[in-house]
Amino acid sequence: MESLFSEFELCEAARAIASTRMKSEKTILKLKDGSAQQRMTARGIAAYSLALQLIARELGEPCEPIACDKVSLDHATEVYASMTTRVEAILPKFAAGTPQHTLAVRRLRAFEIARALIRREQGQ
Repeated sequence: MESLFSEFELCEAARAIASTRMKSEKTILKLKDGSAQQRMTARGIAAYSLALQLIARELGEPCEPIACDKVSLDHATEVYASMTTRVEAILPKFAAGTPQHTLAVRRLRAFEIARALIRREQGQ
């Protein structure tokens, strides 16, 4: 199966998603057990992990078989739709060329790639 994205795009997406996952993993430790925010963050971490597995497979890297059922894929799709909306909402607040703007743009592209790979996985 031919990749939809270049190796560079996939590597950059993996870097942005790994960074987002790491930030979420640090955040979840500070959240109250059982809270809605903790559950939402946990779903985000699962979605980021799934995307990283899909990207690794796309890059041809050796990885464990990806165990993702319809529910996991649907949850990941929801997470990326929500995160995209959130990043798009704050993007206009950052001046072009600033580190914050660059980070937001990179995350948006990474989330777009993740959604495309998840959609393809759902079609299989």
